[in-house]
Amino acid sequence: LFFRLLKDHLEELMPIIYTPTVGLACQKYGLLFRRPRGLFITIHDKGHIYDILKNWPVKNVKAVCFTDGERILGLGDQGCQGMGIPVGKMALYTGCAAINPNTASLLL
Repeated sequence: LFFRLLKDHLEELMPIIYTPTVGLACQKYGLLFRRPRGLFITIHDKGHIYDILKNWPVKNVKAVCFTDGERILGLGDQGCQGMGIPVGKMALYTGCAAINPNTASLLL
């Protein structure tokens, strides 16, 4: 329902699902946790990234959105709070390019 609404009203919903709203969402992301939305990989995972990616529950991934969590919208380094950026971008990709949200992965 969300993605259909987004597709049908993209121009008017763009400011709500992305800039400037996503900046505030990123600052509050850790306080708004509802369900896992992406994969967080740290420098300490070096040498194990393949194993981590292999455990991702979606097997038929069609799109991946990466961010390093730094300098997000002029907010500075948001760390894992930066997951809001790929969440917002993937919503745009889904609405604009008709990417099935069940075949998308988000990495930080």
